Amino acid sequence: MMYCMEYIHDGNLGSHKNGRRVIMNEDIESAHPMDKKGKQYVLPNIEYQQVRKWVLTHSLENAEWEEKYQVYLQSQKSRGKNRRGSQAKELDYIPWLRLQLQNENVSPFKRIVDGPSFTAVSYSRYNEWVCFYRRIRINDYKHENSGVSMKAVTSFRASAKDRNLVDDEVTYYGVVKRILELDYVEFKQTVFYCDWVRIKDKTNGCTVDPDTNLVFVNLGRFMRNTSEVDEPFILASEAKQVFCCRDLSRDNWHVVLDAPKRLSQEIDAFEDPLVFEARTSANDSSSTTLIEDVLEVAEDWI
Repeated sequence: MMYCMEYIHDGNLGSHKNGRRVIMNEDIESAHPMDKKGKQYVLPNIEYQQVRKWVLTHSLENAEWEEKYQVYLQSQKSRGKNRRGSQAKELDYIPWLRLQLQNENVSPFKRIVDGPSFTAVSYSRYNEWVCFYRRIRINDYKHENSGVSMKAVTSFRASAKDRNLVDDEVTYYGVVKRILELDYVEFKQTVFYCDWVRIKDKTNGCTVDPDTNLVFVNLGRFMRNTSEVDEPFILASEAKQVFCCRDLSRDNWHVVLDAPKRLSQEIDAFEDPLVFEARTSANDSSSTTLIEDVLEVAEDWI
């Protein structure tokens, strides 16, 4: 049942990043790794299971099969009530799904269900109108150039006594640890392995300044990623680039600012005004300093 809960939306309390269903780098014709040659990376078993589930649950065809799997589980429970003696153990989601598709012709979805090769290709940079970088080190830099964010729907309880789940859109912040190109034989899929900030920890993980409305994140405290139920991976197409500028008054803390939007790869970024979302007061001197820091690092990137 735990395996099933990982696949069904809202099944696991606190499960994050339930975004829109996308697959195979859709709508990103120009997206590609920027390294001339990547490095071979063999996925550890836990990472393999994590990314396999993530890509599967975000494929367009998967929702229909999730519903069918729920029908299967209910039928198994009904049989258990009507029969005495031993009962065959219900199948976990992926083994059950592979069984349903075993006689089907090869298709992209069937390849996704079978899973990618354990051998992926690792890159240090990825271009998707803006350039994403994997995190190398942080102590020598004033800015974190591997910042990433994504919006997702999270299910939670309004109070400890309330058993009903409530959906809410939440922005997750993190840093890209690895950029991987997965091999599904007939196609490739680029994913980011990220360290995600503990945004639910409003004291030591993520805070919002009430005066400037700036978001501060602690890049020294990340969410767990050592279990198959954890979700460190996202599709490259789900990621949004952000700048993380170090807060010199607190160790490991950074202020988050959205990266400037590019109109196209051919247009210089400075022809598209560097306008960030209005999160700061125009008269706040500390905010001005932070913006100047962002412009400084932007010059290095372009």
